[in-house]
Amino acid sequence: MLKNDEIFWHPSQKGNASCLSWGGSGGDFRKLWNHSKKKWKFIVHTLRDANLPLPRGKIVEFGTGMGLLDDLLDQKATEILMLDHTAAYIEQRAAPLSARCRHLLFTRDNLMELLRSEAESFDWLLSLSVFYHVDDATAVAIISELGKLLKPGCYALIHGWNDSTPAMLRERGKLERLFARYPQYFINWDLVQSSLAPDYREMYRNGIVVYQKSKLKPIHS
Repeated sequence: MLKNDEIFWHPSQKGNASCLSWGGSGGDFRKLWNHSKKKWKFIVHTLRDANLPLPRGKIVEFGTGMGLLDDLLDQKATEILMLDHTAAYIEQRAAPLSARCRHLLFTRDNLMELLRSEAESFDWLLSLSVFYHVDDATAVAIISELGKLLKPGCYALIHGWNDSTPAMLRERGKLERLFARYPQYFINWDLVQSSLAPDYREMYRNGIVVYQKSKLKPIHS
């Protein structure tokens, strides 16, 4: 996602956001919406089963797409900061975002301003169906940098990735990968967790990954 592949990340006249992006919708928004509802229902059930809190308060989302979290999150989410590389998907919404939402392009300048003015002010970091497209180092960078916006003791939740296992690598390591427009990447969560420690503690890993930011100020040598 951070490769800025404009062919993929920007909708075109030949393919709308839902066709280019999520859930095998083939351009049918109804399929995209049903897929998104099922995904969010799974996340909520998983959090409850793991005795973890549900997202509420101020939320920052990385990889917003069409802004469907605005339609999925209940009113306990009082503010949603939506970050993405383009506003083109948001422009394809049938209805505008609600007043609780703020959409911001994910640029270096915007991120630096957020870290300057809104550090440690958010309750949740969410990223859904984005980590298929990032490698280990990028995953660590996303969590550690955007995590600076989180209050101590608050949470980062990631849904959607490819596990870095021998079986997955054998399956995807084929000729077509050498010529793919955007090959999918694989994440080793053990490596990610060890890289983020001790600033973040892994609370859950099964279908979703949840990290809790340390309540103590990190001390780095």
